[in-house]
Amino acid sequence: MDEREFRRELARLELLLPMRRPLRVLDIGCGTGAVSIRWCERGDRTTGVDMDFEFVRRSRERLKPHAARFQGIVADATRLPLASGSFDLVCMLSLLEHVPDWRTAIVEAARLVAPGGVLMLTTTNRRHPFQGEIRYFPFYPWLPKRWRDRILAWIMDHRRDLVNYTDWPAVNWFDESEIRELLVSRGLEPHNRLELMRPEWLTGVKALGRWMLPSGPAPGLGRFLYSFLTSCVALYARRPESGA
Repeated sequence: MDEREFRRELARLELLLPMRRPLRVLDIGCGTGAVSIRWCERGDRTTGVDMDFEFVRRSRERLKPHAARFQGIVADATRLPLASGSFDLVCMLSLLEHVPDWRTAIVEAARLVAPGGVLMLTTTNRRHPFQGEIRYFPFYPWLPKRWRDRILAWIMDHRRDLVNYTDWPAVNWFDESEIRELLVSRGLEPHNRLELMRPEWLTGVKALGRWMLPSGPAPGLGRFLYSFLTSCVALYARRPESGA
């Protein structure tokens, strides 16, 4: 995550999460630490989790200058060896599309969010016709699942370059509503990026989209169009101070 993108995320989170320092941050699916390092640079206490031992090793190496603030753990996102309610911010970025049991992964992540804390997640958007998970394959998310499964099986056997040679390609494509429903059932209050957008953040050509905001003249139509235009599902779910 580059600096500009990280600052945009901070601006959104500040609307929901008190930016006290240090935050207790959990980065689920941390990979080599590209997100974890941003939080450590702020001075936050960060725990990175990944099921790939080599990724965790590399994240520890990358964050050696921040060793006092970073802990790397090898674990499955559906079974996390961490205490409930122990994090102010739990991040699951570009992870759920790769986890067959994605519901359990969300339940585990929600369990770890402290009162007043936030679960931030991004994943694939079923409604958006273009995606980067299966290269050069427009409208892939719109195909029936049985077709996608057959195509992916062929790719894994013959054209692994189309999934960047990963052993864990995307298998899930989401409608925002199904994730929202699960988050609410776990006691969280979800918001998407449109709902957290301030008009002054939309400048230049993007200013033409201000009418789509919840404060605009046609919020229902704005939400509908946004669900097709945004490349990913991005949700920020806050646990009320009173707890679950």
